[in-house]
Amino acid sequence: MFEIGSEFWLEDLKNTLNKNTFEIGKDNKFVFSGRTAIDFVIQDIQTYKKINTVYFPSYCCDSMLEPFIKNKIKIEFYDVLYTNKLEYKINTNKKCDIFFAISYFGYNKTNMDKYIEQFKKNNVIVIEDITHRLFSQRSHSNKADYLIASLRKWGPLISGGIAIKLKEKFNERIFLKKANQEIINLKKEAMIEKAKYINGDLEIKKESFLNKYKEFNEYLINNYANYEIDNFSLKILKNMPVDTMIKRRKENAYIIYNELKDVKEVKFLCEFNKDDCLLFVPIFIENSNKIENLRRQLIDRKIYIPSHWEKSSYILDNTCNIYGREMSLICDQRYSIDTIKKYMKIIKSLIGMNKDPQCK
Repeated sequence: MFEIGSEFWLEDLKNTLNKNTFEIGKDNKFVFSGRTAIDFVIQDIQTYKKINTVYFPSYCCDSMLEPFIKNKIKIEFYDVLYTNKLEYKINTNKKCDIFFAISYFGYNKTNMDKYIEQFKKNNVIVIEDITHRLFSQRSHSNKADYLIASLRKWGPLISGGIAIKLKEKFNERIFLKKANQEIINLKKEAMIEKAKYINGDLEIKKESFLNKYKEFNEYLINNYANYEIDNFSLKILKNMPVDTMIKRRKENAYIIYNELKDVKEVKFLCEFNKDDCLLFVPIFIENSNKIENLRRQLIDRKIYIPSHWEKSSYILDNTCNIYGREMSLICDQRYSIDTIKKYMKIIKSLIGMNKDPQCK
Protein backbone atom coordinates (compact mmCIF):
# COMPACT_ATOMS: atom_id res chain seq x y z
CA MET A 1 0.00 0.00 0.00
CA PHE A 2 1.33 3.44 -0.93
CA GLU A 3 1.07 5.74 2.05
CA ILE A 4 3.65 8.20 3.34
CA GLY A 5 4.02 9.65 6.81
CA SER A 6 2.17 9.84 10.11
CA GLU A 7 2.94 7.56 13.06
CA PHE A 8 5.48 4.73 12.95
CA TRP A 9 4.25 1.15 12.96
CA LEU A 10 5.90 -1.89 14.56
CA GLU A 11 8.54 -3.63 12.49
CA ASP A 12 10.47 -6.89 12.85
CA LEU A 13 13.81 -5.91 14.37
CA LYS A 14 15.34 -9.37 14.73
CA ASN A 15 19.03 -9.83 13.99
CA THR A 16 19.78 -6.11 14.22
CA LEU A 17 22.71 -4.36 15.84
CA ASN A 18 22.71 -4.46 19.63
CA LYS A 19 24.36 -1.08 19.90
CA ASN A 20 23.88 1.60 22.56
CA THR A 21 24.06 4.92 20.75
CA PHE A 22 23.36 6.92 23.88
CA GLU A 23 26.48 6.49 25.98
CA ILE A 24 27.04 10.24 26.22
CA GLY A 25 28.02 12.25 29.27
CA LYS A 26 28.24 11.34 32.94
CA ASP A 27 24.65 10.22 33.44
CA ASN A 28 21.53 9.56 31.36
CA LYS A 29 17.92 8.61 31.97
CA PHE A 30 15.57 7.01 29.47
CA VAL A 31 12.21 8.68 30.04
CA PHE A 32 8.68 8.68 28.66
CA SER A 33 8.95 11.55 26.17
CA GLY A 34 10.92 14.64 25.18
CA ARG A 35 8.91 16.87 27.48
CA THR A 36 9.48 14.37 30.31
CA ALA A 37 13.20 14.85 29.70
CA ILE A 38 12.87 18.66 29.85
CA ASP A 39 10.89 18.46 33.09
CA PHE A 40 13.39 16.02 34.61
CA VAL A 41 16.29 18.36 33.81
CA ILE A 42 14.43 21.33 35.29
CA GLN A 43 13.91 19.36 38.50
CA ASP A 44 17.61 18.53 38.64
CA ILE A 45 18.64 22.18 38.19
CA GLN A 46 16.20 23.24 40.90
CA THR A 47 18.05 21.06 43.44
CA TYR A 48 21.00 23.48 43.30
CA LYS A 49 19.75 26.73 41.68
CA LYS A 50 16.59 28.81 41.60
CA ILE A 51 15.34 29.20 38.02
CA ASN A 52 13.50 32.39 37.12
CA THR A 53 13.97 32.71 33.34
CA VAL A 54 14.75 30.63 30.29
CA TYR A 55 15.90 32.10 26.95
CA PHE A 56 14.09 30.03 24.32
CA PRO A 57 13.86 29.91 20.49
CA SER A 58 10.74 31.46 18.95
CA TYR A 59 10.49 28.54 16.51
CA CYS A 60 9.38 25.62 18.66
CA CYS A 61 6.71 23.12 19.58
CA ASP A 62 4.16 24.24 22.17
CA SER A 63 4.71 21.05 24.19
CA MET A 64 8.36 22.00 24.80
CA LEU A 65 7.25 25.10 26.68
CA GLU A 66 4.84 23.25 28.95
CA PRO A 67 7.44 21.98 31.52
CA PHE A 68 8.73 25.54 32.01
CA ILE A 69 5.22 26.91 32.43
CA LYS A 70 4.35 24.11 34.87
CA ASN A 71 7.42 25.04 36.92
CA LYS A 72 6.52 28.78 36.83
CA ILE A 73 9.62 29.75 34.84
CA LYS A 74 9.39 32.91 32.73
CA ILE A 75 10.07 32.26 29.03
CA GLU A 76 11.82 34.93 26.99
CA PHE A 77 12.20 34.26 23.28
CA TYR A 78 15.00 34.84 20.79
CA ASP A 79 14.18 35.04 17.09
CA VAL A 80 14.56 32.16 14.66
CA LEU A 81 13.71 33.11 11.08
CA TYR A 82 14.28 32.36 7.43
CA THR A 83 15.94 34.76 4.98
CA ASN A 84 17.87 32.75 2.42
CA LYS A 85 18.69 30.27 5.19
CA LEU A 86 17.73 29.53 8.78
CA GLU A 87 19.05 32.32 11.02
CA TYR A 88 19.17 33.13 14.72
CA LYS A 89 19.02 36.52 16.43
CA ILE A 90 20.45 35.73 19.83
CA ASN A 91 21.64 38.24 22.40
CA THR A 92 24.56 36.40 24.00
CA ASN A 93 24.64 38.96 26.83
CA LYS A 94 21.04 38.22 27.76
CA LYS A 95 20.50 37.87 31.50
CA CYS A 96 18.83 34.49 32.03
CA ASP A 97 19.16 31.37 34.16
CA ILE A 98 18.90 28.88 31.27
CA PHE A 99 19.76 29.13 27.60
CA PHE A 100 17.75 26.56 25.62
CA ALA A 101 19.32 25.59 22.28
CA ILE A 102 17.88 23.61 19.38
CA SER A 103 20.02 22.48 16.45
CA TYR A 104 17.32 22.22 13.84
CA PHE A 105 16.53 19.17 11.67
CA GLY A 106 19.99 17.53 11.87
CA TYR A 107 22.07 19.96 9.83
CA ASN A 108 25.57 20.65 11.07
CA LYS A 109 25.15 24.23 9.82
CA THR A 110 22.15 24.89 12.06
CA ASN A 111 23.82 23.85 15.31
CA MET A 112 24.06 26.41 18.09
CA ASP A 113 27.47 25.35 19.38
CA LYS A 114 29.01 28.83 19.19
CA TYR A 115 26.10 30.35 21.12
CA ILE A 116 26.25 27.58 23.72
CA GLU A 117 29.93 28.29 24.28
CA GLN A 118 29.27 32.02 24.70
CA PHE A 119 26.49 31.49 27.25
CA LYS A 120 28.70 29.10 29.22
CA LYS A 121 31.35 31.83 29.43
CA ASN A 122 28.65 33.93 31.11
CA ASN A 123 27.93 31.12 33.61
CA VAL A 124 24.47 30.43 32.19
CA ILE A 125 23.12 26.87 32.41
CA VAL A 126 22.64 25.41 28.91
CA ILE A 127 20.09 22.78 27.90
CA GLU A 128 20.51 21.56 24.32
CA ASP A 129 17.66 19.77 22.59
CA ILE A 130 19.49 17.27 20.36
CA THR A 131 16.39 15.53 19.02
CA HIS A 132 17.12 16.72 15.48
CA ARG A 133 20.90 16.15 15.40
CA LEU A 134 20.94 12.90 17.41
CA PHE A 135 22.33 10.74 14.59
CA SER A 136 24.41 13.34 12.75
CA GLN A 137 28.19 13.04 12.89
CA ARG A 138 28.28 15.69 15.63
CA SER A 139 25.34 14.86 17.85
CA HIS A 140 25.75 17.57 20.51
CA SER A 141 27.83 20.37 21.97
CA ASN A 142 30.31 19.27 24.62
CA LYS A 143 29.90 22.68 26.28
CA ALA A 144 26.24 22.16 27.21
CA ASP A 145 25.26 21.17 30.75
CA TYR A 146 22.29 19.02 29.77
CA LEU A 147 21.06 17.30 26.63
CA ILE A 148 17.49 16.21 26.02
CA ALA A 149 15.87 14.40 23.10
CA SER A 150 12.58 12.90 22.01
CA LEU A 151 13.40 9.44 20.70
CA ARG A 152 9.94 8.58 19.35
CA LYS A 153 10.60 10.76 16.29
CA TRP A 154 13.27 8.35 15.02
CA GLY A 155 11.65 4.95 15.04
CA PRO A 156 8.85 2.58 16.07
CA LEU A 157 8.81 3.36 19.79
CA ILE A 158 5.72 3.45 21.99
CA SER A 159 7.35 5.96 24.32
CA GLY A 160 10.84 7.38 24.54
CA GLY A 161 12.94 10.35 25.51
CA ILE A 162 16.36 10.83 27.04
CA ALA A 163 17.82 13.26 29.57
CA ILE A 164 21.62 13.51 29.75
CA LYS A 165 23.83 15.32 32.24
CA LEU A 166 27.20 15.79 30.64
CA LYS A 167 29.55 16.44 33.55
CA GLU A 168 27.85 15.17 36.71
CA LYS A 169 25.27 12.69 37.97
CA PHE A 170 21.58 13.54 38.26
CA ASN A 171 20.28 14.12 41.77
CA GLU A 172 19.31 10.75 43.22
CA ARG A 173 16.25 12.20 44.96
CA ILE A 174 14.40 12.59 41.62
CA PHE A 175 12.50 9.37 41.03
CA LEU A 176 10.99 8.00 37.83
CA LYS A 177 7.81 5.91 37.87
CA LYS A 178 6.71 3.06 35.64
CA ALA A 179 4.57 4.12 32.69
CA ASN A 180 0.84 3.34 32.69
CA GLN A 181 0.70 -0.14 31.16
CA GLU A 182 -2.83 0.29 29.80
CA ILE A 183 -1.84 3.31 27.70
CA ILE A 184 1.34 1.52 26.58
CA ASN A 185 -0.72 -1.48 25.46
CA LEU A 186 -3.15 0.81 23.64
CA LYS A 187 -0.42 2.38 21.52
CA LYS A 188 1.21 -1.00 20.93
CA GLU A 189 -2.12 -2.24 19.55
CA ALA A 190 -2.30 0.83 17.30
CA MET A 191 1.22 0.19 15.94
CA ILE A 192 0.48 -3.48 15.28
CA GLU A 193 -2.79 -2.60 13.51
CA LYS A 194 -1.05 0.01 11.37
CA ALA A 195 1.66 -2.49 10.37
CA LYS A 196 -1.04 -4.89 9.18
CA TYR A 197 -2.85 -2.06 7.37
CA ILE A 198 0.32 -0.92 5.59
CA ASN A 199 0.97 -4.52 4.56
CA GLY A 200 -2.46 -4.76 2.93
CA ASP A 201 -4.66 -6.42 5.57
CA LEU A 202 -8.15 -5.42 4.41
CA GLU A 203 -9.73 -6.35 7.76
CA ILE A 204 -7.95 -3.51 9.55
CA LYS A 205 -9.94 -0.29 9.70
CA LYS A 206 -7.80 2.84 9.61
CA GLU A 207 -10.05 4.65 12.08
CA SER A 208 -9.29 2.01 14.70
CA PHE A 209 -5.56 2.64 14.97
CA LEU A 210 -5.89 6.38 14.34
CA ASN A 211 -8.21 6.69 17.35
CA LYS A 212 -5.77 4.74 19.51
CA TYR A 213 -2.85 6.95 18.48
CA LYS A 214 -5.00 9.99 19.26
CA GLU A 215 -5.94 8.69 22.70
CA PHE A 216 -2.28 8.05 23.53
CA ASN A 217 -1.23 11.54 22.41
CA GLU A 218 -4.04 13.16 24.39
CA TYR A 219 -2.98 11.19 27.48
CA LEU A 220 0.61 12.39 27.05
CA ILE A 221 -0.43 16.07 27.24
CA ASN A 222 -1.09 15.88 30.99
CA ASN A 223 0.73 12.69 31.96
CA TYR A 224 4.41 13.05 31.16
CA ALA A 225 6.27 14.13 34.31
CA ASN A 226 8.54 11.63 36.08
CA TYR A 227 7.70 8.61 33.95
CA GLU A 228 10.34 6.31 32.52
CA ILE A 229 10.38 4.74 29.07
CA ASP A 230 8.40 1.50 28.81
CA ASN A 231 10.42 -1.73 28.70
CA PHE A 232 9.16 -2.74 25.26
CA SER A 233 10.35 0.54 23.70
CA LEU A 234 13.70 0.36 25.49
CA LYS A 235 14.29 -3.09 24.01
CA ILE A 236 13.41 -1.83 20.52
CA LEU A 237 15.64 1.19 20.99
CA LYS A 238 18.68 -0.84 21.97
CA ASN A 239 18.19 -3.13 18.98
CA MET A 240 17.50 -0.53 16.30
CA PRO A 241 19.72 -0.97 13.21
CA VAL A 242 21.28 2.46 13.69
CA ASP A 243 23.85 2.29 10.88
CA THR A 244 21.24 1.10 8.37
CA MET A 245 18.83 3.81 9.51
CA ILE A 246 21.41 6.56 9.09
CA LYS A 247 22.42 5.29 5.65
CA ARG A 248 18.82 5.18 4.41
CA ARG A 249 17.94 8.62 5.76
CA LYS A 250 21.00 10.16 4.09
CA GLU A 251 20.15 8.48 0.78
CA ASN A 252 16.53 9.60 0.94
CA ALA A 253 17.41 13.18 1.89
CA TYR A 254 19.89 13.38 -1.00
CA ILE A 255 17.19 12.25 -3.44
CA ILE A 256 14.74 14.85 -2.13
CA TYR A 257 17.30 17.61 -2.61
CA ASN A 258 18.12 16.48 -6.14
CA GLU A 259 14.48 16.13 -7.13
CA LEU A 260 13.39 19.54 -5.83
CA LYS A 261 16.48 21.71 -6.34
CA ASP A 262 15.15 23.13 -9.63
CA VAL A 263 11.59 23.76 -8.42
CA LYS A 264 11.58 27.54 -8.06
CA GLU A 265 8.74 27.68 -5.52
CA VAL A 266 10.69 25.48 -3.10
CA LYS A 267 13.48 26.78 -0.89
CA PHE A 268 15.50 24.62 1.46
CA LEU A 269 16.01 25.83 5.02
CA CYS A 270 19.64 24.73 4.83
CA GLU A 271 22.20 23.08 2.57
CA PHE A 272 22.65 19.34 2.96
CA ASN A 273 26.03 17.64 3.37
CA LYS A 274 27.22 14.07 3.87
CA ASP A 275 27.62 14.40 7.65
CA ASP A 276 23.96 15.35 8.17
CA CYS A 277 21.47 12.70 9.23
CA LEU A 278 18.19 14.55 8.95
CA LEU A 279 15.04 14.05 10.95
CA PHE A 280 13.10 15.57 8.03
CA VAL A 281 13.99 17.65 4.98
CA PRO A 282 12.40 21.03 5.76
CA ILE A 283 11.31 23.20 2.84
CA PHE A 284 10.08 26.79 2.85
CA ILE A 285 7.32 28.06 0.57
CA GLU A 286 6.64 31.79 0.83
CA ASN A 287 2.93 31.66 0.05
CA SER A 288 1.19 30.18 3.11
CA ASN A 289 -2.09 29.67 1.20
CA LYS A 290 -0.29 27.68 -1.45
CA ILE A 291 1.48 25.47 1.07
CA GLU A 292 -1.80 24.71 2.83
CA ASN A 293 -3.45 23.86 -0.48
CA LEU A 294 -0.52 21.62 -1.33
CA ARG A 295 -0.82 19.84 2.02
CA ARG A 296 -4.52 19.11 1.38
CA GLN A 297 -3.77 17.73 -2.08
CA LEU A 298 -1.05 15.49 -0.68
CA ILE A 299 -3.46 14.14 1.96
CA ASP A 300 -5.85 13.24 -0.90
CA ARG A 301 -2.99 11.13 -2.26
CA LYS A 302 -2.29 9.50 1.15
CA ILE A 303 0.87 11.54 1.76
CA TYR A 304 0.89 13.05 5.24
CA ILE A 305 3.56 15.73 5.57
CA PRO A 306 4.00 17.37 8.98
CA SER A 307 4.66 21.03 9.61
CA HIS A 308 7.01 22.14 12.39
CA TRP A 309 5.21 23.72 14.10
CA GLU A 310 1.94 25.52 14.78
CA LYS A 311 2.76 28.81 16.44
CA SER A 312 2.47 28.69 20.20
CA SER A 313 -0.06 30.94 21.91
CA TYR A 314 2.76 31.96 24.25
CA ILE A 315 4.65 33.63 21.39
CA LEU A 316 2.98 37.00 21.01
CA ASP A 317 5.03 38.66 18.26
CA ASN A 318 5.23 37.79 14.56
CA THR A 319 8.98 37.99 13.99
CA CYS A 320 9.33 34.27 13.19
CA ASN A 321 8.28 33.97 9.53
CA ILE A 322 8.60 30.17 9.32
CA TYR A 323 5.26 29.21 10.87
CA GLY A 324 2.73 28.33 8.19
CA ARG A 325 5.38 28.32 5.44
CA GLU A 326 7.38 25.20 6.34
CA MET A 327 6.82 21.57 5.37
CA SER A 328 8.91 18.72 6.75
CA LEU A 329 9.43 16.25 3.93
CA ILE A 330 9.68 12.69 5.17
CA CYS A 331 12.99 10.92 4.52
CA ASP A 332 12.99 8.18 7.13
CA GLN A 333 14.07 4.56 7.03
CA ARG A 334 10.57 3.17 6.41
CA TYR A 335 10.77 4.16 2.75
CA SER A 336 12.80 2.85 -0.17
CA ILE A 337 14.54 5.05 -2.71
CA ASP A 338 11.83 4.17 -5.26
CA THR A 339 9.09 5.24 -2.83
CA ILE A 340 10.83 8.57 -2.16
CA LYS A 341 11.16 9.20 -5.90
CA LYS A 342 7.50 8.37 -6.40
CA TYR A 343 6.30 10.85 -3.84
CA MET A 344 8.72 13.51 -5.08
CA LYS A 345 7.18 13.08 -8.52
CA ILE A 346 3.76 13.75 -7.00
CA ILE A 347 5.00 16.88 -5.23
CA LYS A 348 6.59 18.19 -8.43
CA SER A 349 3.32 17.60 -10.27
CA LEU A 350 1.63 19.91 -7.78
CA ILE A 351 4.22 22.67 -7.48
CA GLY A 352 6.63 23.66 -10.16
CA MET A 353 7.50 21.79 -13.31
CA ASN A 354 4.17 20.11 -14.12
CA LYS A 355 1.64 22.05 -12.10
CA ASP A 356 -1.65 20.46 -11.21
CA PRO A 357 -4.35 22.88 -12.42
CA GLN A 358 -6.04 22.62 -8.99
CA CYS A 359 -2.95 24.11 -7.31
CA LYS A 360 -3.32 27.87 -7.42
